[in-house]
Amino acid sequence: MKFISFLKNISYLSFLVTVPVFSQGYEISISLNSRNDTVMLGHYFTKSDLKIPDDTLVLKNGKGVFRGGKVLEKGVYFLINDRKLLFDFIIGDNKKFGIVADTADFINLTKFTNSPENDVFSDFQHFNVDRGKQFQQLNEEYKNATSDDVRSVILTKIQELREERIKYIEKLVDANKGLYVSKFLRTLVPPETYLPEPPKDDQGNITDPGFQYRWFRTHFFDNLDIFDPDMLRTPFYEEKLMDYMTKWILQHPDTICAEADKILAKAKDNDEIFKCILIPLFNYYVKSQVLVHENVWVHLADKWYIPYSTWSSDEYKETLKKEVEKKTPNLIGKPAPPMEMLMILPPEHFKAAALDTAIKNDLHEGRMVQDFRKELKSKYTAIVFWDYSCGHCKKFMEEMHEVYEEHKNNGLAVITVQTVNTREAKNKWIDYANDHQMLDWVNAWSPYHNNYKDLYDISQTPVLYLLDEKGDIILKKLQPEQIKDFIDKNK
Repeated sequence: MKFISFLKNISYLSFLVTVPVFSQGYEISISLNSRNDTVMLGHYFTKSDLKIPDDTLVLKNGKGVFRGGKVLEKGVYFLINDRKLLFDFIIGDNKKFGIVADTADFINLTKFTNSPENDVFSDFQHFNVDRGKQFQQLNEEYKNATSDDVRSVILTKIQELREERIKYIEKLVDANKGLYVSKFLRTLVPPETYLPEPPKDDQGNITDPGFQYRWFRTHFFDNLDIFDPDMLRTPFYEEKLMDYMTKWILQHPDTICAEADKILAKAKDNDEIFKCILIPLFNYYVKSQVLVHENVWVHLADKWYIPYSTWSSDEYKETLKKEVEKKTPNLIGKPAPPMEMLMILPPEHFKAAALDTAIKNDLHEGRMVQDFRKELKSKYTAIVFWDYSCGHCKKFMEEMHEVYEEHKNNGLAVITVQTVNTREAKNKWIDYANDHQMLDWVNAWSPYHNNYKDLYDISQTPVLYLLDEKGDIILKKLQPEQIKDFIDKNK
């Protein structure tokens, strides 16, 4: 099974720094080897690029005190000077301490007074920087290695370095139980560190191939509990959540939705945690270019965002509700919506209409179908919604016809739905289909209404859906070439 790489762990450990928070009110004295300067105290919130300001201080002769009555929650804090990050530190229970820092080397020359949490964290930082340099050197040696034997030796050293780092962190964690710094350092130990061996029979054969995967999923958040408010003010909370949701569960919309439901149901009693989980999940899936992720964000919006997002405006939730209503009938995996009063024009009608104006102008000629799905007989059915007056649609239809000709013997049928229901539209449609010999697939329209446009979310044309033999939506909003690729891969 593939686990998080050592490189990722090293890079994490190289850049993470923490800050403690304690009791009501705070008093943090600052001494920098600089003159008059403005520094800002702030904290991370769920990710490294989200930094929240807490206080601003103008130093005099390099000295000053951050002082306030509000509670600074436990987490990773930082000092910024002229929008440049100076250093990170921990705030745990004690919120009254001092920092003496030297701009020449913040890691090695920064000292803390009355802050055991940051003494521990500082020791870790020194260790971490040193081992990070060693790792970088080994990584460079690996890139330049000229034989597999040399690479193997280097990989062994890297693994030993990783194990040394983890043992050092575990030592600090055990020695400082009860301090926030211990809880924070524990988050730096990847869950696979404690992965047990799978069960085996007397001959050494694995008897449960899925054991380690199930264990890993169950224990993924052991070291960083996403339901613990103390973890919100760290730079990697959101990354941990999304890493689990996008890499360690089956990437099927039903599985993703079920897992999100479990997490959100557990988080619902804490408004802050619930918000910090729901927002990144919703934003990720609503912005995703993966088609099936539409199922996920619609589910999240309908079940969680609209009913429970107390922070969101009524106007936005109303807009979102309309989007959900528009997307719900045509989600991938669902049965394609029926199109009432769909009129199918057989090839004979097109041929006769080319010679008889009365037939061509007759809007009511054809075979009325109330549920086209009952007539599906092919392995795949493509439905194309198009407009006779759209130049892009015409090119699209020609490309679709080429795909149909190539794959009609591989189980592909095509239903085209001309979306403009006027007499002029029918005339032009008749001419186009005859001129381009597109009579060997099903040509349809509805001269009475366009209700199907809402059901199939047709705001512009062309729109292409692919259905299976049961009439369920396999894919949607496609290009003809994508149907070709899909059938080629599933022959």
